[in-house]
Amino acid sequence: MVNDRKNNNQLKDTYQLELLAEVASLYYEQNLTQKEIGDRLFISRSRVSRLLSAAREKGVVTISIHHIGERSFEMERMLERKYRLDKAYVLNSSNLSYSDVLRLMGIFAAKYINQQFKNNHVIGITWGKSVSQTVTALAPNPALKLEVVQVIGGTVVQNPVINVPALIQTFLNKFDARAIYLNAPLYVDDAQIGEHLKAEPLIAFALNKARNADIILTGIGEAHEDTFKYMWYGFDIRKELNQLLEAGVVGSICAQTYDINGTPVSSGFNSHVIAVTLDELKTAKKVVAVSGGIRKAAAILGALRGGYVDVLVTDSQCVNEMVKLDKKI
Repeated sequence: MVNDRKNNNQLKDTYQLELLAEVASLYYEQNLTQKEIGDRLFISRSRVSRLLSAAREKGVVTISIHHIGERSFEMERMLERKYRLDKAYVLNSSNLSYSDVLRLMGIFAAKYINQQFKNNHVIGITWGKSVSQTVTALAPNPALKLEVVQVIGGTVVQNPVINVPALIQTFLNKFDARAIYLNAPLYVDDAQIGEHLKAEPLIAFALNKARNADIILTGIGEAHEDTFKYMWYGFDIRKELNQLLEAGVVGSICAQTYDINGTPVSSGFNSHVIAVTLDELKTAKKVVAVSGGIRKAAAILGALRGGYVDVLVTDSQCVNEMVKLDKKI
């Protein structure tokens, strides 16, 4: 009889540990809410909370905090106040290589975006090194039923930096999402042809999805000859690019160019681009821009002054340079 009681207690303990493991897995690995777990297991939300606490106490779950990089909270608050941002993340980039800055900015951005995702959300993405790092760092969650939409047209030559289909495929693999492609070139020689393309049903559908996306993830490009060469590789627009530089262009966001005050350039270049426009970025639900490095300072400053960004992820060296530029102007 004593053995029977002992065996029963062991079975009870085993069942309890299995329950703790199941609840912990649903919460920490599958990202279900406590209410969703309760509904699935036919228990109350308060009991789910107690089980999660017990899982930590009994060692079923162990939590460790990995500090992925120091942040400059003072700079973050300054940017949020000065440019009315919803949120700013500033990586302390002293003694870090540019590749490490890109990787850590991507991690910061991914953490923020993962927290914003809700069921059936639509996310628009551009391309570039910072966007690629962010998508790579996103935590998978197939249960969200997301849609991902391309917000700028495609390029002539694909490479790991500007390969939009590959970037979208990475997103699809993480979220089992539905993809909406913008099957149009990034740039057309004739602005009228561009307008006709934007009116085509499939392209119009993609652009409408993009401008109404719950989150638009983008980088910010600086107006530098090297950047133009890889961004516009395959397009014969050297004359236009020289005109942009002469007109005072400092950067681009979603391939749309602007000056240091965030004002669209007057050369008409933007009307040749198939993408979400600067005015549409201003009214978008949430634009998350990931960009850093000293060379990006003027481009980021112009984007903030233009009101094209809601959430900025950048680094301290870039912000220091932005402050210097702001004082000069």
